[in-house]
Amino acid sequence: MLNHNPFPGYYSLKIKKYFIRLIHWLASTRLGSLIRRSLAQSLFYRRLQRRFDPYGHWLEVNTWNPRRQEVLQQALLEVHDLPKLSLVMPVFNPPVRFLQRALESVTEQVYPHWELCLANDGSTDPEIYRLLESWQAREPRLQIKHCRQNAGVSRATNAAAALARHDFLFFLDHDDELPPDALAEAALCLAREPQIDVLYSDDDKIDGEGRRFDPHFKPDWSPELLLSYMYLSHLWGVRRDLYEAVGGMRAGYEGSQDYDLALRVTERTSRVGHIPKILYHWRVLPGSTALSGNEKPYSFAAGRRAVQEALARRGLDAAVHHPQWAAQGGCGIFTHEFPDSGPSVAIIIPTKNRVEMLRACLHSLAKTRYQNYQVYVIDNDSDDPDTLDYLRGLPWPVWRLANPDGGFNFSYLINAAAARVSEDYLLFLNNDVEVISPAWLSQMVGYLGIPGVGAVGAKLLFADGRVQHAGILHGLHQGKPGHAFKLLPGHDWGYWAYAKVARNYAAVTAACMLTQRSLFQQLGGFDAQNFAVAYNDVDYCYRLLDTGHRVVYCPGAELLHHEGASRSPADHLAEEVAYLQKYRRRYDPYYNCNLTRERGVFAIGSRTSAPANLKAIRSLICTHNLNLEGAPYFLLELVLSLRDRGVIAPIIHSPVDGPLRQEFEGANIPVWVSPVPLSEGGSLESHEKFLTDFAQEIAARDIELILGNTLLAYYAIAAAGRLHLPSLWHIHESDPRQHLRGLPRVAARELIKCLALPYQVVFCSEATRALYRHLNEHNNFLTLHNVLNYERFARLLHPWSRDKARRELGLGPEEVMVLSLGTVCPRKGQKDLLAAGRRLDADTWRQAKFFLVGDRLNAYSRKIHRLHSSMPPERQKKVSIVAETRDVGLYYRAADVFLCTSRNESFPRVILEAMYCRLPIITTPVFGIAEMLRNGCNALFYDPGNYRQLAEFLTSMIHDPARRRQLGENAALGLSALPDYGEMLTSYGQLFREAFLSGQPRGGRC
Repeated sequence: MLNHNPFPGYYSLKIKKYFIRLIHWLASTRLGSLIRRSLAQSLFYRRLQRRFDPYGHWLEVNTWNPRRQEVLQQALLEVHDLPKLSLVMPVFNPPVRFLQRALESVTEQVYPHWELCLANDGSTDPEIYRLLESWQAREPRLQIKHCRQNAGVSRATNAAAALARHDFLFFLDHDDELPPDALAEAALCLAREPQIDVLYSDDDKIDGEGRRFDPHFKPDWSPELLLSYMYLSHLWGVRRDLYEAVGGMRAGYEGSQDYDLALRVTERTSRVGHIPKILYHWRVLPGSTALSGNEKPYSFAAGRRAVQEALARRGLDAAVHHPQWAAQGGCGIFTHEFPDSGPSVAIIIPTKNRVEMLRACLHSLAKTRYQNYQVYVIDNDSDDPDTLDYLRGLPWPVWRLANPDGGFNFSYLINAAAARVSEDYLLFLNNDVEVISPAWLSQMVGYLGIPGVGAVGAKLLFADGRVQHAGILHGLHQGKPGHAFKLLPGHDWGYWAYAKVARNYAAVTAACMLTQRSLFQQLGGFDAQNFAVAYNDVDYCYRLLDTGHRVVYCPGAELLHHEGASRSPADHLAEEVAYLQKYRRRYDPYYNCNLTRERGVFAIGSRTSAPANLKAIRSLICTHNLNLEGAPYFLLELVLSLRDRGVIAPIIHSPVDGPLRQEFEGANIPVWVSPVPLSEGGSLESHEKFLTDFAQEIAARDIELILGNTLLAYYAIAAAGRLHLPSLWHIHESDPRQHLRGLPRVAARELIKCLALPYQVVFCSEATRALYRHLNEHNNFLTLHNVLNYERFARLLHPWSRDKARRELGLGPEEVMVLSLGTVCPRKGQKDLLAAGRRLDADTWRQAKFFLVGDRLNAYSRKIHRLHSSMPPERQKKVSIVAETRDVGLYYRAADVFLCTSRNESFPRVILEAMYCRLPIITTPVFGIAEMLRNGCNALFYDPGNYRQLAEFLTSMIHDPARRRQLGENAALGLSALPDYGEMLTSYGQLFREAFLSGQPRGGRC
């Protein structure tokens, strides 16, 4: 019935198969043998095939299980007035065993309030009649109509729909399957949003042996994508009165009858809902379009006709084509060709100097086929004589405009130019862009003419042919937007051909953007105050969406973009902060939550979804110690906050006691201290005995989930594997080698295996995660930046004013205090400070005083003390070495400069604390530090061990109060660009709930 398949999974499987054949062939050659020997010891090579299936990893954490069923049933009990649903199924000679399985999948639904309306369209197999009779005898919710002769899928569907008694129809093919939660999720969605007229879900394919593959994780309602292909597909349904109003399925569109219906019903309503869950399994059999559209080539002609008629009904002048690349791929994808005439367009090109670039841009416009446009060049005070001569000779208007505040303000220039022109449409075009496709402007104008479309963007390519822009995705880079499919080869289709078809996005770039002049003026143009250079295009598009308009990506408008060449690099930290404050929590309706946001290629993530109202999860939280250190202190704040939010009911385990035990127990959180014998004996037997005993102790405590904090808590993850409990693992360490070297070999091997077990392995920084990337067998690595609990930290600062703190530390009014805070150890590298001190001149020493806070007795500490003792007595007095202390607020309040000398840091808490205190920062840029700060903007980066460079920076900071103030203000601003504490808690709350529902460990028993 619903057999229009724009994307057969068959081809993706063939590509994988040919790739594997290529690897095997290469391995058989002499060159291959050399490569094989060089890679034989590579962990990546040994695990390549196991990591090849991202959907397999997604399935690991999304398998139906008792926990999911219990949560779903509870959700149904909490909702009143749940709708009754009618399933519509036409039947004609399917394999009997698959019809049987389809019927079973309906009766296995968690949701009981349904009816199955089935029309047997003159099947010739007697077994089908016997099967249906047996089902009808025992299932009162099954209604069957037997048609005397085969009338085709459209008429059979209408006959089945005529049996329906309920308000919402869902369509089911006679050989497909529904997962147990399909109708429950649909009913809950319709109960929450009763205005919905059309509803669809994500889907995947299933073969004859029940293997699932080729998922389609879809965007929310995307009208322009539906003009490109039938993306609604399965599970989808429509309100019964709307189905009847459009006349149901139309005969003559067989193969694309569902596509034709979707186009017609969505012309009558925009109330279209989407459930981002796999609620349908589409059977792949020989002869089915689930395998290839070429199995039923007449479906392509029917689909093209359905789209052509839809455009005509909407009054749009466009020719619909089934492009050659889609036909060769066996896919029902359609493109639209718009005429070369239409509304007037003002092409606005801002520029400054760079005459060769501007000349190439303007010269390329001669390729344009569209007839009704006018070019306006906006010169931002060029001072290059060649540029000025060139501008004087142009046949188009050239306006010299300058931002009243000086500098470059793209938004101001565009707004000023837009206010002067009179054309219907505005086309913003960078001067570093060149036209490739002659029909570029015709296509963009055509899509902008569709009612409801407020902006259209182009496909921009780098000079090497790779994609620079194919739409903008929200939240791609830690909350900031990013370009879809960046660096993808220009010929590549991308995920479900999104790079090659018209579809909706949350935003498009103003490097080439078309919008209506009246709409641009109505919305106040670009925000020149908050987004002078960066994010102005995204902000404008988001405001368009908020007024009910849509943004369209037009792949037929291909241009070359020399990105960033038209202006020198600048730091737009203030604009980044303004963007995040305004849009950080925004939802992108066109990017499915099952796709990872780490890259813009629509890669499948390895997460599940969970409701926010789960009961508190009884969680064992294991940490390597309870000392006053960054990792356990971070855990303290996290556990207290999640407990107070009702996410977890925690128990703490540590092999080593420490001062944080008092903090936990003071908050009524049980603490369990027991040794972890990692160095006793080191044999496999002793290690196994410890893990078995530890797992038994956990089992006695009725634990539901385990979190390991730091790499050394691997034993907790191993125990979770033995108990078949879900787990999370937070790894703070940036250099795993030093920790692995300190473990017995059997423990180190166990630790590496355990990386496959947790629902997610959480890293504090991208740089740290990159070190472990080759071990990511199950696509379960995640980066969540550690965030400071500002409230708690403010309480540490509260007892001290700056004057009081400086008096307490004996600082003179003119002395500049440099603070280095952190456990004294080789990893922190405090030696750099004392070594750099030898290179400071007498005047600098006279003005400065250094505090090295965090001393702890160890070999490195003794070395630091020896270096300190070797200094001249007058300089020794200028350097104070202070033991570990809880009273860090005293030192932060008194400080003028913060120094971090670390060699190995994931995402150091002390940097966050210094940023909160508005301190200028001198630091090494190791690992995650470079993700926290910007060199020259809110910090000065020096290379670890480069004492001369550090001495220069210290001298500069000590003698330049104005620079200290500027860096300090930018440090506080930079903190605003990082996720806030509430966001981090929300993310961790999600992780705990998702892990709980995911069920057993993903990699099996450790």
